[in-house]
Amino acid sequence: MVQNTVPSESADVGGPKAAPRASHRKRAVFGLLHHHALEDRGHDNIVRIGHADRAWSDLYHHALTIRWGTFFWVSLALYILINVGFALLYMVVPDQVTGAHPHAFWDFFFFSIQTLSTVGYGVMAPIGPVAHVVVSFELLGGMILNAVATGLVFARFSRPKARVIFSDRALIRTEDGVPHLSVRIANRRLSPILSVSLEMSLARLIVQSNGRLARRFDPLPLMQSHVPVLRFAFPLLHVIDGNSPLNGLDLDQLAREEAEIVVTLTGTDEVSGQTVFARTAYGFDRVLYNHRFVDIIDAAPDGRITVDYTRFHATEMH
Repeated sequence: MVQNTVPSESADVGGPKAAPRASHRKRAVFGLLHHHALEDRGHDNIVRIGHADRAWSDLYHHALTIRWGTFFWVSLALYILINVGFALLYMVVPDQVTGAHPHAFWDFFFFSIQTLSTVGYGVMAPIGPVAHVVVSFELLGGMILNAVATGLVFARFSRPKARVIFSDRALIRTEDGVPHLSVRIANRRLSPILSVSLEMSLARLIVQSNGRLARRFDPLPLMQSHVPVLRFAFPLLHVIDGNSPLNGLDLDQLAREEAEIVVTLTGTDEVSGQTVFARTAYGFDRVLYNHRFVDIIDAAPDGRITVDYTRFHATEMH
């Protein structure tokens, strides 16, 4: 067990015996890898060769997962592009739209907007067969577009999301002679999360006997992996005993293997009744030794419970 706040590279994480050093071949292989916090950074830092992730092949999923800002600007650009296209079609037969000047693009553009949205103010209207055909197709497309846009906006607003915060650091300390790995989580909503299931794993890039890389997940059993009601903050504790995957590993080996601690949470939101998920990951450069979390829950003079989230990430020497 590490006895210093900032341990040396050869310090043992969970036991007295350090693991043997990797071969020079392993050092060369892992030296090319720079996927720090792979599980925490998501999918943007992964390059998939031979599998193109085209937006139109899974349009609904992309529309749900892109950022709100991107969603807004893409929707606006598509809306303008559609109306520009129909405005140019109307300009082909300018005499078949009443109330519009023959060569005024903006008249036909705003007539397209009125048609697409089914507003129809009555100032401009189609009078010829070609204009009626174009208007019919635009009305059909407008109804489909409005239905899809309404569904996407509703789905993005109603998509369940756990407002759970994880501590900036994972801590390793010794209690009664036994080393513990601890992480703190907290619910940021006023309503509790019910039936919370928690998992902690050690993720490592392992060089197999055939020389190939493989991502391996070793479970780190928690002292309490199920929480009936998550209302405030809760500590996750893993005992680094003889059965722990961390036992006997040193920091040098963990660094070569791009090791990180992955924490996942699944629960049910009390208000919506929907299942919510949350996850994070800690590289071992985000692990503090011989520290513990500062208390954030206290009783106010009026008898109410106070939770000081400003100290949620604060730690102190233990």
